[in-house]
Amino acid sequence: MTDTVNHLGATLQDFLDGRLDDTRQVEVRAHLDGCPQCRGELEALRWVRDVALKQLPGEEVPPALADRVTAALDAADGRTRPAASWTSRRRWWQWATAGAVLAAAALVLLLVSRPRANLVDAVTRDFATYSSGTLALDLRSSDGAAVESLYARGGVDFRTRVFDLGMMQYRLVGGRIHRLRGRPSALFAYRGPEGRDLVCQMYEGRLAELPRSDDVREHNGITFQVYRAGRLTLVFWQEGAVVCVLASDAESEAVIQLAYAKAAKA
Repeated sequence: MTDTVNHLGATLQDFLDGRLDDTRQVEVRAHLDGCPQCRGELEALRWVRDVALKQLPGEEVPPALADRVTAALDAADGRTRPAASWTSRRRWWQWATAGAVLAAAALVLLLVSRPRANLVDAVTRDFATYSSGTLALDLRSSDGAAVESLYARGGVDFRTRVFDLGMMQYRLVGGRIHRLRGRPSALFAYRGPEGRDLVCQMYEGRLAELPRSDDVREHNGITFQVYRAGRLTLVFWQEGAVVCVLASDAESEAVIQLAYAKAAKA
């Protein structure tokens, strides 16, 4: 029987790809029924795959490329598989584009196979689980002061700033006392045009902890580090001892402008 304490980890990728035998699939489904964390992980993986497959147009995947990517994914999680199981692994390679396969493989390896994901990966995962409806808010309110009060009552030690972004067509939905790689985080969410989600987090840290970014902006004397994962844009900046980050699958430059606007209110 699947242990609901020991989470499924990399098995979720096998389940999503259809690599498990019938008995193991039944065990995994039973585990998922009673484990919100693993359901959230599965939705995050599904979101990453779907975004990657939609993102990059290209040609049909050559069989040799699919084989190499499949082998890389297997090697990353330390497993080998018999030749007879290759068909199940190719179920979604067959309709994916070559560029999307590479993007999906890179994102899956980034978010799943590494035992200690960095902060950019963690925020990416949080956005995916929130957008899928798995990551719940502790308070649903459009009142920024009420959300800030939630953090103060919940033991978030640093000063939080939850602003109204209505002038930029983003309505506050609510907030959550969260943990980002083991540290306290104030997470709050907005809903924008076309139902786009915008998730903000504030946590104590330094920009120097982040991986290198190829897109670094300076605006009003503030440094903004920009990261992209498929359609998702993440913008980090420093406010004293606190790092702020905005994440959204809205148009990338629009997300950057929202970060500028929020930082300007400090």
